[in-house]
Amino acid sequence: RSYLSWFYLAFFFAGPFIKINGNPLLLLNVMKRQFVIFGQPFWPQDFLLVVLLLLSLVVFIVLFTVIYGRVFCGWACPQTIFMEMVFRKIENLIEGNSVKQKKLNAMPWNREKITKKSLKFVAFFGISFLIANTFLAYIIGWENLWAKITGPFMEGFPTLIGLLIFTTVFYLVFAKVRELV
Repeated sequence: RSYLSWFYLAFFFAGPFIKINGNPLLLLNVMKRQFVIFGQPFWPQDFLLVVLLLLSLVVFIVLFTVIYGRVFCGWACPQTIFMEMVFRKIENLIEGNSVKQKKLNAMPWNREKITKKSLKFVAFFGISFLIANTFLAYIIGWENLWAKITGPFMEGFPTLIGLLIFTTVFYLVFAKVRELV
């Protein structure tokens, strides 16, 4: 399970950079109405085909999960993979196991608690920012994202706002409401 999870993570972060026939592996640019799936471009007139393809994928995942129990949720669900293979490992590295975490949470605010909680916040927020950048690269393309980041501030300002929104959502999901999602 660990090897498969690390493969999924590597594929997720490398995905925006993979090109097939000069096109990205996956691009879902709604603003420009351009969709690329496995290097094959689709345009608005092909949208019925894209919808059928995505619905087929959802039906496959649902049927697979119904037939084989919680295999998808335990082995392939992105939320589970990020939670267990990234965020929980960092949390255990910084704060210790669950017993140590409970002790840390129960103790009054002191230098140790502030240091550990601050370090955990910075690590979680940084990883959430990296995930948000990768996620946005799937939407607008990594070249466009890089141009927005390195270009004039006001041209990239809407992108920065989008990144901060995505980062906040990912941070909240993986740091605060992780057991509720």
